[in-house]
Amino acid sequence: MDHFFETPISRRSLLKRALAGGTAALVLPWWAAIPARASAPAGEVSGRIAVVNLHTNESLRIRYRNKDGSFVPQAISRLNHLFRCHYNNEEMPIDPALYVLMDRIHTRLGAGKRSLQLISGYRSPEYNRFLRARSNGVAKKSYHLKGMAADIAIKGISLQQIRDEAVTLAQGGVGDYDKFIHVDIGPVRTW
Repeated sequence: MDHFFETPISRRSLLKRALAGGTAALVLPWWAAIPARASAPAGEVSGRIAVVNLHTNESLRIRYRNKDGSFVPQAISRLNHLFRCHYNNEEMPIDPALYVLMDRIHTRLGAGKRSLQLISGYRSPEYNRFLRARSNGVAKKSYHLKGMAADIAIKGISLQQIRDEAVTLAQGGVGDYDKFIHVDIGPVRTW
């Protein structure tokens, strides 16, 4: 029998407990809670990622995830910086599930030491408005604005192969463009 509710709790005590729990949730590091969508079958994720940002010409080859599946905070921070908006250098935390998805695509394609080419990661609202003014193919509420999307290519691997692999994984949106493939961790859809 559960005896938890047998002792009366004052309103003040109840509020203190609720606030303590809420505060703990706020101060926990974001990487402590690994999202379910950031998991992948064994052998399909290396835990390493190599990315070159084609706008800034910066590159990073790094272990972003430990063997137990936990994220490496310093690596995630460095990746977030690489994925910043090149238009105004604005940064936003990227959802780690996006890194896992990109790693999974790269690993399943057997891309080896070839880097993922990043055309667009995070987009600031200002840059997204700029792009929308120049093209009707840019979403007003793009997942790039939320740190949940990347436009990618891999040298030596066709865009069709990247697209097909992303579609097979069915972990978010996949868009087919002339020079890159858009992947995001939003609802499953293709265009």
